[in-house]
Amino acid sequence: MKLKMLFGLAALTSTAVMAQGPQCNHAQLPYQQMTPVPYDSTPYVPQNTMPEQCSNPEIEAYIADWEAGKIDFNTIKPNDSIAADQRFCKTLDDHGNVLEAKNCDPKNSPVGYIWKELSDSPMVIGITNGLKSDHEPHFHGQPECYYVVNGTSKTLANNKFETLAKGQYFYIPGAHIHNTPILNKEGLGVFYWYPNNAHFDGFKYYWRKDVKNLRVAEEAFDRVDAIRKRDLDLGPYGTNEAFFKK
Repeated sequence: MKLKMLFGLAALTSTAVMAQGPQCNHAQLPYQQMTPVPYDSTPYVPQNTMPEQCSNPEIEAYIADWEAGKIDFNTIKPNDSIAADQRFCKTLDDHGNVLEAKNCDPKNSPVGYIWKELSDSPMVIGITNGLKSDHEPHFHGQPECYYVVNGTSKTLANNKFETLAKGQYFYIPGAHIHNTPILNKEGLGVFYWYPNNAHFDGFKYYWRKDVKNLRVAEEAFDRVDAIRKRDLDLGPYGTNEAFFKK
């Protein structure tokens, strides 16, 4: 099953800076931004304590309530920044269109994966619930954090696939490729958040197709594909349907 998402879909401000004269102090406009070149993977690995870069009172309150059994995937509530007509369980079809997942059940998802939006401001927060499914390597300018609420899988970290398990945190700096296929029937559920970044509709996600002919970025995705093959025996995203249907 193809999963073209997650742990979100996004937008990035490039680190490129225009050359400016001493009297010029104009901000760079979006159409002047250069496509960034990604790192192959985050240098961090999953850990059992909250990374300093991820610390935030709002997500910490969600995690505390989850661990205390006060909320679950069905009962968790978003803050007021999520519009009333967007407070449903979302999923994707095979073409990347957002759909409602009936009964908030990932079995009703064409891609085996659903999510809820919990906050768009002052920080983007969401929660996912997924069955066995692939995950497309991608990157974006905003740093991202995970906290695993159920299940286990493997995630790209420090140039290899490390175990990501219930109760663990994971930090991904901006412009670092990440990839978390769900490899077993137990599935995987995570809180995801973007520290100090609000308004998801301003994010820009970069997939392989978005860096076509930018050779240095294409080569980074090639190396990630080689790591997927070495560590997980998976081919490039979109070529593993037989494995994920088992």
